[in-house]
Amino acid sequence: MTVIAMGLGYAISVSDPTILSANLDVVANGLRLSQETGTFVASLASLMMAAAVLSAGALGDLYGMRRMYLIGLWGAVCFSAMTVAAPGPAVLMAARAGTGVALAFLIGLSLAITNAVFPPGRRAAAIAAYFGVGYVVSTPLPALSGVLADVIGWRASFFVVPPLAVIGLVITWRYVPETVRAHRRLDLVGLVLFAVALLGLIYGISQLETGADPVGVAALAAGSIAAGGFVIRELRTAEPALDLRVFGSGRFNAAAVSGAVFNFATGGSLVLFTFYLVTVRGESPQLLGILLIPATALAAVAATAAGPAMNRFGARTVLVGGLAVLLTGLLVVRVLGLNTSVTMVFVALALIMVGGAMVGTPQATVMMAGAPPDLGGAVSGVKSAVNEGGFALGPTVFALVGVNVFLGSVVHELGGSGITREELGEAFRTSQGGQAVYLLDPEHARLMVEHGPHNMVDAIHTLSLVMAAGPVAAIALALWLVKPNRQNHAAAP
Repeated sequence: MTVIAMGLGYAISVSDPTILSANLDVVANGLRLSQETGTFVASLASLMMAAAVLSAGALGDLYGMRRMYLIGLWGAVCFSAMTVAAPGPAVLMAARAGTGVALAFLIGLSLAITNAVFPPGRRAAAIAAYFGVGYVVSTPLPALSGVLADVIGWRASFFVVPPLAVIGLVITWRYVPETVRAHRRLDLVGLVLFAVALLGLIYGISQLETGADPVGVAALAAGSIAAGGFVIRELRTAEPALDLRVFGSGRFNAAAVSGAVFNFATGGSLVLFTFYLVTVRGESPQLLGILLIPATALAAVAATAAGPAMNRFGARTVLVGGLAVLLTGLLVVRVLGLNTSVTMVFVALALIMVGGAMVGTPQATVMMAGAPPDLGGAVSGVKSAVNEGGFALGPTVFALVGVNVFLGSVVHELGGSGITREELGEAFRTSQGGQAVYLLDPEHARLMVEHGPHNMVDAIHTLSLVMAAGPVAAIALALWLVKPNRQNHAAAP
């Protein structure tokens, strides 16, 4: 019952932002939001979740993780109701910010509670089942919310979270035991610095998707300064929010890097597949959603099986195996062309999803094994923060590298046409819904259309190799730092 209750919280935390993104157009039309406001609202919950995740873990360590988790579930119910009833943009923004804080308690504490409740010998299997429940429950939620939005209206798209949160509340209240509490003061300065650092870095990264943006650069600078201040603060204070000594473990660091890598690959590849199917091939936007259903089902099976596999073969074997499957999926992207079968597209997508699911269990198990008994919530928050950062970086790399490779290849191929890189960039932005600065010459536009798909496929192939460097580096790091040990995998390194 603990696994089910925690898996429900994990499912809510990963699917809620996706639900809004999937229904953003109908929500924006319903409240008459501008494009900029809609984009900000779509990312607000994720940003607040990232900023609050360490604080949620620290509060759980001090006041009881079960108690704080219940507060997170109540918050998910209340702020979802507030979103449904929002009369205008201001209330919607407040509701989504509150939802992000509630989600931080769910994603920051669900893993920590699972780790604390189960003894070392059963921990890997429990964490694997926890991820399996999360995958199974979260898979149909965006599609279900879309159906409700089409049939009833945009407000109904937010009806799917409250019932799950109420079920989680009942199970947690009835079956989940309270955890050991820490006896120390709350490091408010450290928590604020961490929140500013993560908020600045993730927001700054997201703003750089279209190039060097002054707001993005400023956010990155502020985040970097806050991150440096956080490290200095935690090293000097007697009761830090996060004991930085956990980063002295090679196993811990290798697991953290592996988590960042698989989230980087997942976040980037989802944008890559959307771009390939919709922009390059002209397929329906719904096709990727259809392919994701069986791919996510396979990922749920892989996540559940990862626990028993760890007990038999060791954390390093499963971690490296998952990264290898992920790497294989990225390399399969190299064979995608203008007329590649949908089956091959699914194979590449499924390999990436399954590889990421295999990595998740050993990453969580190894990182939580390095957590001091009174800092389980904080370390779980660090894991979530690492993964959020990786997921945010993936689409940015796609935009910066993929688009620039594409534009460069077209300019090279059309070297004698007189078309400039700036004109191509404008044409590409306009095709993606941006505003044109000046009109593109009709002949240049014809050349762009004629050569575009071929060069886009070449750019996707190059991008897949760039993204593949991450799993290769993570495999090398895991082989070096995670020693093979088939006994007591959950013991602290």
